[in-house]
Amino acid sequence: MVFSQYGSIFSVFLFTLLLIPAVILNLCGKRIKYYGMLLNIPMLIFLLGLHSLQMLQFLVFIVCELILIYGYYFLHKRVKSNGLYYFAMAASMLPIFVIKLCVYTPYDMLGFVGISYISFRIWQLIIEIHDGHIEKFDFLSTVYFITFFPTLSSGPIDRYHRFLADLGNVVPKKEYVEKYLIFGLTRIGKGMLYKFGLAFIINQYIIRALPEVHTVWSTVIYMYAYTLYLFFDFAGYSHFAIGTSYILGIKVGENFDKPFLAHNMKEFWERWHMSLSQWFGDYIYKRFVLNTLRKKIFKSRKTASRWGNMVTMLVMGIWHGPYLFYILYGLYEGGALVVTDIYLKSKVYRKFKQMKCYDVVSRIVCFQVIAFGMLLFSGYMFAF
Repeated sequence: MVFSQYGSIFSVFLFTLLLIPAVILNLCGKRIKYYGMLLNIPMLIFLLGLHSLQMLQFLVFIVCELILIYGYYFLHKRVKSNGLYYFAMAASMLPIFVIKLCVYTPYDMLGFVGISYISFRIWQLIIEIHDGHIEKFDFLSTVYFITFFPTLSSGPIDRYHRFLADLGNVVPKKEYVEKYLIFGLTRIGKGMLYKFGLAFIINQYIIRALPEVHTVWSTVIYMYAYTLYLFFDFAGYSHFAIGTSYILGIKVGENFDKPFLAHNMKEFWERWHMSLSQWFGDYIYKRFVLNTLRKKIFKSRKTASRWGNMVTMLVMGIWHGPYLFYILYGLYEGGALVVTDIYLKSKVYRKFKQMKCYDVVSRIVCFQVIAFGMLLFSGYMFAF
């Protein structure tokens, strides 16, 4: 039997039950590390199926990527060439690139649950090796990091060194109960409310109740309803992932921080899907800005930064899928960040920020920009 990760109350209940031995181990002063590694096996079987095509693809993918990572790790010390780095990155990206393109072919059954988030971890490792930040690998810990099941399908995206630091800890009993176990169970409960309560109600009684024929009014209703639905559904997944990770002794980062209270789009992306936006910021945006300035492609950091926003958000849009509405979404979000940057540096903003209505008005206006972006992201306007 194959389960959708956190897709039903039963799957959440089952996964939570399987965490009980981890709790017992910690309370007995033992490491959770090896139980977590062992638990990965039945979890992956539940998610992919033991004899499924997804499982076969997963195993082939993991083996090939591990060979690539370790091969690059041993070669990069001997071969000081950026060409080797570019080859390793291109090879690691090839599977997901092929899978994304296969949606236009009869072979759209390629791929498996979690390949996107696993790929982020793999690319991170290759980049960190290139930058000289990884001195040695522990094989089991690396495999566990790459395949860590709580965050497999929806993030948050963790960082290798932070993950390993948590993995090696034996947390004192009192601290574990207060800061890991209770916190984790609370987050799982919050996820239940968000996904199976609020998201379900919005989807069942608003989105599904809309007429099949799109009108201006139904599109407006859908825009706001989908924006709220996506937040509660995705934030619910994130709560499950974070809660489960904490119970296993891994303090993964947050994904959401009241994003609809943002005053502008720059602040929004600091609050929405934070682990993804931080990953893209660190590994695409900052590198794009730095490299273009070094090569003198742009004369000013301001210009490089604005082009960096456009490129980063376009890549993020394409990463979601090779569809026109995702590309338009990426361009829209990039354009919104550029406009925001211009606005934040203007006299209009400095004067407006001093006004009493700033908090309320800026949040209301920002939410409209957010909601229209979510409408583009949904593809609703392309489904006529």
